[in-house]
Amino acid sequence: MSSFPVHWEEEVQSLDQSAACPYSIDEIEQYLCWCHDRWKLDEKPMHYKVHGAVSEQTEDGRHFWLYRASDEVGREWYVVVGSGKSPFKPSMKMRGWMYGKENVLGLMPHHYLRDEIGDQRLADAR
Repeated sequence: MSSFPVHWEEEVQSLDQSAACPYSIDEIEQYLCWCHDRWKLDEKPMHYKVHGAVSEQTEDGRHFWLYRASDEVGREWYVVVGSGKSPFKPSMKMRGWMYGKENVLGLMPHHYLRDEIGDQRLADAR
């Protein structure tokens, strides 16, 4: 499965519980293209099309959005976007983060997002 590294914002003083996604569709597409150019060196540069949010959930001091995207060769990608406390260091308050993974298992959006939130809960417990 292909995946791209996390992009996150700098730490902020207050925890933003806003219901607004911290990234636009254009910013998500730019992130995917940027990652592709740097991490998929065996492939030509590629454009990604973000089709919109397909799932959303609030849990554990974080707000999550799941965006569905596709690339030029027909692969389906999910981009997890979050805001709230850091999934990397819970004591930090973050404005937002996102990361993309190819949906090679063909998971439905709600299942996929539930699994990703579960992974973040496990990381918090460590």
